[in-house]
Amino acid sequence: MLRFIGRRVVLMLLSLWVIATLTFVLMKCIPGDPFTSEKKYPPQTIANLKAEYGLDKSIPEQYVTYITNLAKFDLGFSINNTSRTVNEMLSDSFPVSAELGAYSVLLALCAGVLMGITAALWQNRLPDYVMMILAVIGISVPSFVLAPFLQKYFGLEWKILPLAGWGDPPQIILPAAALALGQVALIARLMRSSMLDVVTQDYIRTARAKGLPPWRVISRHTLRNAIIPVVTIMGPAIAAVLTGSFVIEKIFSIPGMGKYFVESITNRDYPVIMGTTIFYASFLIMMNLLVDLTYGWIDPRIKVGGREGR
Repeated sequence: MLRFIGRRVVLMLLSLWVIATLTFVLMKCIPGDPFTSEKKYPPQTIANLKAEYGLDKSIPEQYVTYITNLAKFDLGFSINNTSRTVNEMLSDSFPVSAELGAYSVLLALCAGVLMGITAALWQNRLPDYVMMILAVIGISVPSFVLAPFLQKYFGLEWKILPLAGWGDPPQIILPAAALALGQVALIARLMRSSMLDVVTQDYIRTARAKGLPPWRVISRHTLRNAIIPVVTIMGPAIAAVLTGSFVIEKIFSIPGMGKYFVESITNRDYPVIMGTTIFYASFLIMMNLLVDLTYGWIDPRIKVGGREGR
């Protein structure tokens, strides 16, 4: 186990270095800079600002400084908001994004697993057709299209839930639902196909032949094995929820990472763009490692180190 985790940590650091390098190169390939795009500064002011942020140095020197500061967990100061560091902005905004993401993932997991089980148990019957139609709609409609739709009907027409904001429980429902719908559909389809595969296995027929109640066969034998493919996608799904929340947070005026990320792209705020990208990449890599470690807990036959038990 420790050797496996050690290898993964080395690969994680290598992956982060590659991502950081690519992000730096892409930022430098974009025409213009944060001081000459739309803001009208005198030439001397622009020169002073570039010197302040180290943009007057050569590209290799900027890269070395960037990687060195990154190794120290120093993401620098925001260009658009000079009074705050990127570390402070992320530490303030990430808990909000994480809370929204947690609600969305919990909703997606519960609803998706329930829909998949229902569709599998009533295969080729009305509940199956209804669940799969809902799943197709969920996959087809992006979250940023669903969000205004929910605001229009639940906020403006029916006045059931608030249009935007953050802090009160009712304000969480609409953005969490908008984020969760796509993942609900994906989990439901995957859970259905996995359930249909597991219920045909010999040990399920044996459990039924012993006279076990149907609910016990499903909960103790079928569900535990059928949910493994769902666990496989949970790492990327969690990261996708956080990424999707960048736009959703802007639509619902939520003070999360999305607010700073969208504004940084508009203003070409290099430190915020690169800092947010690295933070997101680190989170995604950590989620993938956590998913791999979860395999062994769900199914003891799976060995984390790569060896199959005999």
